[in-house]
Amino acid sequence: AACHQAYQAFSDNFMEELLTYRMSLSARTWVRRIGVAGHLGRAVVFGLVGLFLIRAAVEFNSNEAVGLDGALQTLAQQPAGPWLLALTALGLFAFGVYSIVRGRYVDVSE
Repeated sequence: AACHQAYQAFSDNFMEELLTYRMSLSARTWVRRIGVAGHLGRAVVFGLVGLFLIRAAVEFNSNEAVGLDGALQTLAQQPAGPWLLALTALGLFAFGVYSIVRGRYVDVSE
């Protein structure tokens, strides 16, 4: 899931499902930027949760598996934790804004 989110961010594929012809040029630019930031934020969170799940499976310790809250707590405990947590929060916020825009401009004709 993390790799797919990162792929979406770097390939701009998420823009293909939007009716971009209904947006102004500046709106398209901002939607693209917000979409990239949002998908990258989700990629970070999904990657952290996935790493903890893999670690729990390798060590045969189900207590090592954490969800979103545990991944964010671990991120916050790093030396640059508050900054990393703030960037991740901005990415997730950006994905929320992108989701609202997507709800308005998604192509549902197919």
